[in-house]
Amino acid sequence: MKTILALSILFSVIALPVFGELTDADLNKIRLIVKEEVKSEITASEKRMKEYIDLKIENVDSQIKKNSREIEAMRSQNNIFIGIPLGIITLLFAWRALRDRANDKQIQALIAENENLKRQQTITP
Repeated sequence: MKTILALSILFSVIALPVFGELTDADLNKIRLIVKEEVKSEITASEKRMKEYIDLKIENVDSQIKKNSREIEAMRSQNNIFIGIPLGIITLLFAWRALRDRANDKQIQALIAENENLKRQQTITP
């Protein structure tokens, strides 16, 4: 019987806090604690996210600079590849023009010689 009475008292003492109610002040304290924890977690998360974004932006900027240098190198190569054939074509046209002038001079000389011969033939009948 003593054990049943001791156990009943023990269980009653253990169960008594269950009937205790939280007051508004207790709830406000809990809310403040939760707010502070959430706020600190949000701040830490925002900081990590900002660092991550800054790192990604730096990576993108470096990639853009690298691509710009590659594009400039390609442009200079393209200028060379375009410039060389244009130079060759210009030289060919200049050579052809000189050759044509030489041919024109020869033709003019032949025409003049031909006219001289015609005059000589008409003078000496």
